[in-house]
Amino acid sequence: MSKTPPNRRGITFEVGAQLEARDSLKNWYAANIEKIDYEDEKVLIHYRHWSHRYDEWFDWTSPYLRPVERIQLRRQGLNDDLRLHTCLTSMTTSPLFIAVIV
Repeated sequence: MSKTPPNRRGITFEVGAQLEARDSLKNWYAANIEKIDYEDEKVLIHYRHWSHRYDEWFDWTSPYLRPVERIQLRRQGLNDDLRLHTCLTSMTTSPLFIAVIV
């Protein structure tokens, strides 16, 4: 009998799903689900931009799996004219064209 993965907010348990996983050195990395073992309740995680030899099996309830962090930008209190002026000033005064992105 096949088991069903738990409902975890922000994580979709399907092959190819994106999430973050913590490695043995306690660093979090962007990862994808490569395989799902429904009998043992595990997922094979591939750390993006790393060799497949570093892929790891995790219990699907593991605290070392989390949803991808999403950066939310707030427009409250931002002045569009100030942002544009800062960007244009940086482009004309710096040979590296450094810009302030808000």
